[in-house]
Amino acid sequence: MKAFSSVTSLFSVLAVLSSAAATSNVRGVDPAVADRYVPSSGKTFTCLSGDKVIPFSAVNDNYCDCPDGSDEPGTSACEGKPAAWFYCENKGHIPGRVRSSRVNDGICDPECCDGSDEWQTGVCPNNCEQISREYRERVELETKTRRTGAKIRSTYVNFALKEKKRLEDLLTTKRAEIAERERKVEEARQALERAESQSRDELERKKATPLYQSVEKHRKALAAVQTQQERMYADLQTVLDLLEELSKGYNPNGQDMAVKHAVIRYKELIGRADAEAEEGSQEKLNLYRTDLEVTMDEGEITRLQQTDLESLLISDDGDSEDDDGGLLYRLEEYIPDSLYDYYDTAREAVVSWLTTAGIIKAAQTHHSNSDGPHVAAAREQFHAAERELNNLRNDISSSEGTLGKLSDGSFGPQGEWKKLDGTCIDTVAGDYTYELCFFGKATQKSNKDHSSNHLGSFTSWNGSAEPNSPEYYRQQKYQNGARCWNGPMRSVTFDMTCGTVNAITSVTEPEKCEYLFRGTTPALCLPLEAGAPASASQVAAAGSKDEL
Repeated sequence: MKAFSSVTSLFSVLAVLSSAAATSNVRGVDPAVADRYVPSSGKTFTCLSGDKVIPFSAVNDNYCDCPDGSDEPGTSACEGKPAAWFYCENKGHIPGRVRSSRVNDGICDPECCDGSDEWQTGVCPNNCEQISREYRERVELETKTRRTGAKIRSTYVNFALKEKKRLEDLLTTKRAEIAERERKVEEARQALERAESQSRDELERKKATPLYQSVEKHRKALAAVQTQQERMYADLQTVLDLLEELSKGYNPNGQDMAVKHAVIRYKELIGRADAEAEEGSQEKLNLYRTDLEVTMDEGEITRLQQTDLESLLISDDGDSEDDDGGLLYRLEEYIPDSLYDYYDTAREAVVSWLTTAGIIKAAQTHHSNSDGPHVAAAREQFHAAERELNNLRNDISSSEGTLGKLSDGSFGPQGEWKKLDGTCIDTVAGDYTYELCFFGKATQKSNKDHSSNHLGSFTSWNGSAEPNSPEYYRQQKYQNGARCWNGPMRSVTFDMTCGTVNAITSVTEPEKCEYLFRGTTPALCLPLEAGAPASASQVAAAGSKDEL
């Protein structure tokens, strides 16, 4: 078997050498299809498309015979044809290809560092040795960067694994708490219902007592008294106005003694004689009217009328005290002096009845609502239990969302981007500092007046790449920023490459208010395979070292 393998390898080498020798005179042929450019026994060439056979002498004769252009790999005769490519060997470096239209056009193409694409003009020297050396130095630096970045990336991956485990454990614990929290909410709800029911029953019991009915009756009586007072004041005002007019306009020499007597009594009432000035008379009248207004319109009776007696009954169960005493203890404050004697006989009895019956205490506590203290406490306990349950549910929902992102690729195939969630980086460009917070928002800050513009919030990864592919994670979109003056809403495209630090390396504005950030991050430094260079291109470069 070993000998057979050696023989097979030998024949393979001879076949390659034979093929190379057979095509040595066919310029621009890709080694991958070199066997197709060996003349047949009839010295013919079959187009690579397989639909036409031409004499082999027509290959590279500067005339396009094949529909696909495959008969002219070394000339520009088949410009625009699908198979019209020129192959550059680039010994010592990486082989390349250019379209046949660029062959012998007098321009040195970077794909052909050996200058073979200008074989006829001879204007391009062979720079492959220098270019290969520079390329290998660059690859070596990139490999070193990638190796260092990959180590940092591995810490990001470990963080994601720990975060995932933490969230899973947290969810297990919190989900187990749900039933207990729901039980507490139900218990608090039932306790509130009992307290409300007891409060309603107690309120109805108090309202059904004769004493409460008596209070209500007295309040209605006060309302009637107040109405009568207002009517009496209006009548008095009218009489005073009439007497004032009469005192000014009557004829003292007249024979109507009744009128004269009425005017004299009016003047005595307001305390002025005929000789007093009119101004003094008016002042006395105003003072009298003011006394009436103070007596009648203190506002206390109105406040008493507007008081919710049910709330007073409920609030009476509280423990706190009002320094001024309960409202029902101050009924006398709402009674005008003119009616005080009428009410005084009933006042002490009413207060005594209310206190004895337990409807009021020595002091009142006034609540902002109709709940008694026990109901209010039960309601607060119920709301607190509900808040705790809702907070727990929100925590579970948030943890489930983060855990889902760690699993569905939102934070990278291994969750490596989770470590950067909320991390902010910035750079100074011109008069502005540009800041970007991963998965958050991008901001432009003025270095002069410190004003800022919202450039957008994170919306997606690279939409033009295959999801979860390496290219997919090399670009982030930040959109829906502040609107430009007469322009679009600001947005940021963040293009990233492998690097040992998270950084913004450049900021440009290709279109109005559409910013392009370029930067680096260890999150893109994929680990090198054991013993392998960093990329396929580096494999080619490494393989060409022996040819230099």
